[in-house]
Amino acid sequence: MYKSGMLIAGLLALGSAPALAADAHDVSFPRCEGSNAETIASSVKRDYLQNRIPRWADDQETLGMADPVAWTDPKAVHGEGDNWQVPLTVRGKNTDIHYQVTIDCKKGTASYKH
Repeated sequence: MYKSGMLIAGLLALGSAPALAADAHDVSFPRCEGSNAETIASSVKRDYLQNRIPRWADDQETLGMADPVAWTDPKAVHGEGDNWQVPLTVRGKNTDIHYQVTIDCKKGTASYKH
């Protein structure tokens, strides 16, 4: 009984892993060494609208549209060196999606997390 309970718990844990991973999107991002908060905020907004929303069908479905409005507040952007944290809000017909975007300028990567 104990072994079958542990097996079921293990399978449930494995089954939930993809659901947890679905909340983060790791993507390539233009290199941005030496940029300031305003430039980073603008780049994140542009990246989402031009590169992410056309490819992320889940976001289109959640938002209820393929051409949402997105914004960032440069005052809320935090960074040290070439690593930045950018809050991004995307508004569609159905709802808003809030992302915390982590930028690594040297590696040229971004991680979008709900």
